[in-house]
Parts: sequence; C-alpha cells; structure tokens
Amino acid sequence: MPVIAILIDLITCASYFFQLHSTPSQSLYLLGMILQAFFALILLIIAFTYSGKKFARIQPHLFYRVVSIRYGIILVSTFINGAVLFLYVLNYLGINDVVFSNF
Repeated sequence: MPVIAILIDLITCASYFFQLHSTPSQSLYLLGMILQAFFALILLIIAFTYSGKKFARIQPHLFYRVVSIRYGIILVSTFINGAVLFLYVLNYLGINDVVFSNF
C-alpha cells in the first residue's frame, strides 16, 4: 500500500508538471483537477482501509500515539494530494492561481 501511495504521488506530480509547462487552457486544468480528485479519493480509501500495522511498536509518550512509517507515508500522501486538489479547485474557479503562477 505505501508503494501504491508513492506511485500515485509520482503520477500526480508528473501530471502537475505537464500542466505547468504546457499551454494554459481551462480544459487541461479541468482534466488535471479530475485526475487529482480521482487519485485523492483512492488515497483516502487506502488510508481508511489500510489493514497493516498503523501504530509503532514503541510509544514514547503517554498522551499520543506515533504512527508506523508505512501508514505515515499513506497519511502524508493523502494530506498533500488533498491540499493540492484544493489548490486546483481554487485555480479553476479563478479565486487564486497560486498553483500555476510560475512565480
């Protein structure tokens, strides 16, 4: 499962750089947003249905639990793809174009 999350990250990163370096068009941004939403949904499903070890064996503190590295990779990937999807939506609606601004 963590390998699938990393592969999804590589695919979405390649999609982003393809959109960044191509001619700007709303249809291309819409296609990228749909692709990002699809992969974010897959990662969300993976995060909730992960059946491996979710927490580390040794817990150093009493009031919080440390997640395992494998589950942490899935959670970070889900969070980042969700944030990028939010930026895609803001760009598509014309509210903020920070995701494709080229600085």
